[in-house]
Amino acid sequence: MGARAANAILGLWLFLSTFLWRHTPAQRVTGWVIGLIVVTAALAGLTGYKTGRYVNAAAGGCLMVSALLARGLDASTFWNHLVVGLALVLFAMVGNLQALRRRRADL
Repeated sequence: MGARAANAILGLWLFLSTFLWRHTPAQRVTGWVIGLIVVTAALAGLTGYKTGRYVNAAAGGCLMVSALLARGLDASTFWNHLVVGLALVLFAMVGNLQALRRRRADL
């Protein structure tokens, strides 16, 4: 449950951060859309749907790619999107890593 809650907080932060400093119009829309998708998927994951994890991993990957490919980004926007995207991908993998540890312990 901790990783899903962290993803929800990251999605909310991503949405709200678009209002805190300068973003290009494309990155502002990217922040809004991906932030809303992440919060929705994280809340779905909290209710037991496992597909929320995969949606958040894909959203994090898209966020990182958009930060790397966009031109004229403010440094704070670039690093925010890159770090949030990486954190989304890592938190999405937490459940898989825990399952892997349990399987190794059973061996």
